[in-house]
Amino acid sequence: MPNPHFHFKRFTIRQDRSALKVGTDGVLLGAWTDYAGAKRILDIGTGTGLLALIAAQRNSEAMIDAVEIDDASAEQAAENVAASPWADRIRVHRMDARRMKASEPYDLIICNPPFYPGEMSSGDERVGVAKHAGGLTFSDLVELVDRLLAKSGRLNVILPKNRAQEFLNYGGQFGLNRSRECDVRYLASKPPKRILLELRSGKRATAHEEITIEESGPFDYSVRYRELLADLMLKF
Repeated sequence: MPNPHFHFKRFTIRQDRSALKVGTDGVLLGAWTDYAGAKRILDIGTGTGLLALIAAQRNSEAMIDAVEIDDASAEQAAENVAASPWADRIRVHRMDARRMKASEPYDLIICNPPFYPGEMSSGDERVGVAKHAGGLTFSDLVELVDRLLAKSGRLNVILPKNRAQEFLNYGGQFGLNRSRECDVRYLASKPPKRILLELRSGKRATAHEEITIEESGPFDYSVRYRELLADLMLKF
């Protein structure tokens, strides 16, 4: 069972009531994202508030909106934000992101989207919404981003490697093309299972890199992974 508290160097996540717990994918997305120059940031499907809090730590000026459809998760995210050093710059909204309207566009949108196709087969409906595409589909997300992202803005997501092209195809329909990408190996001896993507309007040149999380086994973290998370994780 996941720990009800997850302590980072500068904030703590309480997650006993959240549908989606802190995991490697979310932390890695938050650490890899480029926050430079962003004045307005949107975190879609914030869950515990993790990505919004990392964004606030990494960017000392941005105002951040964090959207969550699940009542209990949104409430706990708001509590996590209130207990953090950046409560004055993060607003948590309990709503369906697909209904969002914004008075000003966002410079950066981050999302750890539901990426398992179809509805969830187990009985946990809340986790199903968080992880499975029966809620927010890839097409829903891209259409939302098209409405809310500034023309020079960036979208950052983490996806299964085998669904990346599907997502890129949807993005291409709205002129969103990858500008950065990073393959993620959980273990050095295994093929990449995840990919981190940054998409921008009209931009086609792609900067590619690869990150290995563990070299030879559990807790044998790679140098690059440690460097990327050094300001976040207590163990680094």
